[in-house]
Amino acid sequence: MRRHRPIVWILLLFLTLLAACNKQKEAPGTPGGGSPEDATRESLALLREGKFDLFWKHALPPADFATLRADWPLRNAAQSPVTPDDRAKFEAGVKRLTEPDAEKKLFADLRPILLRFNRDYKDQMPLLSGVGQSMALTAIDQAKDLTLSQKRQLREIVNAVAPWTQTVDWADQAKAKEAIGVLVDTARKSGLSTPEALHAMSFEQSMATWSTAWMGLKRLLDVYGLSIDKSFESVSIDALESNGGSAHVKITYTVLDKPIQTDATLVLLDGRWYDSDLLQRVRDEHARLVPPAPASSVPAPPSTAPPPPRNPGAPVADARTR
Repeated sequence: MRRHRPIVWILLLFLTLLAACNKQKEAPGTPGGGSPEDATRESLALLREGKFDLFWKHALPPADFATLRADWPLRNAAQSPVTPDDRAKFEAGVKRLTEPDAEKKLFADLRPILLRFNRDYKDQMPLLSGVGQSMALTAIDQAKDLTLSQKRQLREIVNAVAPWTQTVDWADQAKAKEAIGVLVDTARKSGLSTPEALHAMSFEQSMATWSTAWMGLKRLLDVYGLSIDKSFESVSIDALESNGGSAHVKITYTVLDKPIQTDATLVLLDGRWYDSDLLQRVRDEHARLVPPAPASSVPAPPSTAPPPPRNPGAPVADARTR
């Protein structure tokens, strides 16, 4: 079963749109922004709070946002059929996380593992961390959904997080109880029941589920001292260049106090600024889900109108909406 990948989207959005400090008030639901800095700052504010429905409305031109919502049932239909084994595992996992006294039952199962880890593996954390770091870097290199810039950022994040994993007391039972509480609370709030129900969600329902997962992830990492909000608060932006309908900016933020830099290109469409990579990704996904109709065998009459001017160097659609 090929499942939805909200965490992948969240990471892509986080890496693409970290663009400015969060001191300016957000403008929910306003497409684009008056400047490249304003557009990315507003997107970041919505992303940080998990307001994904408003984020998409803000981050895409109106026509592309309408297309994204219209395509959502097609994304669900494109999922591979759910096998009986998939269904059984999914439902068993949901039941364990949402049943009465789930916290106590899960901790009772986890406690012997924590004790064994503390006894047998605590001293091996540097080795285990190194193995995990190597596996993560390999997975990033092999990922087909990521751009070179996104891969570079993820490598830097992994290299910043790996030393932190060696400092955390993973056998701490109080932290484990708190983490289990977050997982159980997140699962109950998500309202998941079956994989079929997950695939049948509307756009709005999916965005609400993404939000629940995102806020739960932030709370879970906070338990062990890794604050995503602190990374959002550390962001700064420097405009590198602006040329008519496009702008290039440098973005700097920290993960566990380690500075990370990236860049982004924005395009100006109908007086608003949009992230070029994100917009292109949405349009490519639409083209995959809704291939263009075959060309008619009857030739069209010649047009007497002159062709529109072109700028081959401009990104996306050179300041045009569909």
